[in-house]
Amino acid sequence: MKPFASGTRTVPSQKHLKLALPSAALREFVPLSDLTEALLCAYDGVARRAYEKFMDRGARTGSELEDWLDAEHEVLGEMQVDVAECGGYVSVLASLPGYRSAQVILGIEPRWLLIFGCQECKDRADTSGLVRALDPLRGPPRMDAAALAVMCVHACREEVSARHADSAHPAPNLFCIQELPAEVDPARCSAILSNGLLGIRISKTSGEKTAPDKSLSTS
Repeated sequence: MKPFASGTRTVPSQKHLKLALPSAALREFVPLSDLTEALLCAYDGVARRAYEKFMDRGARTGSELEDWLDAEHEVLGEMQVDVAECGGYVSVLASLPGYRSAQVILGIEPRWLLIFGCQECKDRADTSGLVRALDPLRGPPRMDAAALAVMCVHACREEVSARHADSAHPAPNLFCIQELPAEVDPARCSAILSNGLLGIRISKTSGEKTAPDKSLSTS
């Protein structure tokens, strides 16, 4: 369509008047992984870094715990996560700026949630292969709640006040593990990553009591 004259100015054709529409937010589905495998994958980098520190000290024993805690802070950065319980669901909102779904590993147990954002993860299949290589004869052992809490609790970070996140050298990965406010069914979970925000909705197990709906109450 050619432009046409209107008075003393030329009006461009309609195709030149189109406004640039904002691009739709990228929404990616994040699949669920085995929590134990996700845990081993997250702490694999910590173990390697702690071993490097041990060797740098001439392989002298006596500071293994300090090496591990330092490595944990260097490799795993803290993640901002909000957890809410509403009706028959547990909802989670986590901040992972700059991450894509292929770089996010999500593990859920009835009482535990693990989110691992790994900038180095490019192929999920390669990641799972690395974890299984730790024990090629059998799958990774399942952890009960007590063993999981002992291994993953981050109270150790609070006990060593001198260890703070280094803003000049941020950790390459983001990590979060915490106990959920109610028992959930991992099989009934949906997780969507959009513009750096991971939204998770997990149904409670049938045995969990749900809050009564006040809108249905009668006077």
